[in-house]
Amino acid sequence: METMKNRNKSTLVGLSALIKWSLLRHKSLLTVFTATQAFLSVAIVYGLALLIPDVDNTTAIYLSSGATTLGIIAVGCVLAAQIVSTAKQDGIVDYQRTLPVSRLSILIADFVIWGMASLPGVLMSFLASYVKFKVEIFPSISAILALIVIQICMISIGFSIAYWLAPNVVGLVTQIIMIGGLLFSPITYPTDRLPATFVAIFEFLPFVPASNVIRSLFFGYGSFDFKNIMVLLAWTIVTCILSLKALSRRD
Repeated sequence: METMKNRNKSTLVGLSALIKWSLLRHKSLLTVFTATQAFLSVAIVYGLALLIPDVDNTTAIYLSSGATTLGIIAVGCVLAAQIVSTAKQDGIVDYQRTLPVSRLSILIADFVIWGMASLPGVLMSFLASYVKFKVEIFPSISAILALIVIQICMISIGFSIAYWLAPNVVGLVTQIIMIGGLLFSPITYPTDRLPATFVAIFEFLPFVPASNVIRSLFFGYGSFDFKNIMVLLAWTIVTCILSLKALSRRD
């Protein structure tokens, strides 16, 4: 029993040290990420609205929830992937592997840091939506928990991309995700504008389900579908396993 307590204490101490180390390592980048997300949120809410002559309530909600979703995707699947890929090139990932901590602790510490990094973008998108469209936000415990699931899912996807792909391929894949999410995925517009085949594909991917969850829970538009959460959890589990496998492999 005493051994188990000491082991748990050692794990918590190691995790805390990893989080502090990551905060110090990324402290200058967090400011840049905040500014980038603020710009992205304002660009989506205000910029895309310029392309639509008459923005009704439904369009306003789609633009607002889309800005929130795309901000999380940008941090998790794009910025996190690129920074981790750079860290892998610089030998930082190899150094983390030598530390007397579990691979899961390394992953959890990064989840905490990148989850914090995506929060300013979420708050800024809410603020921009309210200022521009007077869209009401409905925060709740279930909405916040769902937001955490979405953050972890997107960050985990970014990690798996960074750990398994070559740096030049990481840049290409992340840009495809961002361009696809911004221009083609039914995140900032309803799915009924696309053929049924494309809708089925997008519902299998995690990005549209994430926007559906945010739209229903935070903006009160449409009904909450548990299937969307199941898709997000499935992607989270698979990509977490891939990331842990990558951290545990011996090159």
